[in-house]
Amino acid sequence: MAKKHNDASTELDADKMRADELAAKQMSEQAQAEQQPTLDAKQEKDDSPPKQDFLADLLRVQAEFDNYRKRTQSSLEEARQAGFIDAITKFLPALDSFKMASDMITDKNTLMGIQFIEKGILDTLAKMGVESIDATGEFNPALHQAIDTDSTANVPPGSIVKEAYKGFTYKGKVIRYSQVIVKK
Repeated sequence: MAKKHNDASTELDADKMRADELAAKQMSEQAQAEQQPTLDAKQEKDDSPPKQDFLADLLRVQAEFDNYRKRTQSSLEEARQAGFIDAITKFLPALDSFKMASDMITDKNTLMGIQFIEKGILDTLAKMGVESIDATGEFNPALHQAIDTDSTANVPPGSIVKEAYKGFTYKGKVIRYSQVIVKK
């Protein structure tokens, strides 16, 4: 009887092991089945993304590059203008020297030569877009800088009596104000 009980116990253990193996196999198959649709869907998505996504990405990249190119071009132009204005403003004191020399020279031929050179420089600046500011008539704080007042001149109050230093604009922007003496 002990042998019969032993055989039955071995059979039960074997049946239990087979059941455990069968349950483990079923669980493994079920887990694979649950993951399979996810993997298939992922593979489909990775293998053939919609053409609209490519087109949208392409259009976005093209627009970003176009904007970058425009910003770079604009920055370059601003830097060129700033460099040009800086060079002109450093050159203007030398031009003022011609005006001072004209006021001091008494020899008519020398005076005419100095004025000829000054006019040539002003003409060249005009070709480059640099214009001189008119310093006659009414005082305009947007174009003129009052450096002194004069109450003896025979002009209406607020009018410019004399221009001390010529002012200039570049493309409509004042790069140096006319320095003037104004009637009080």
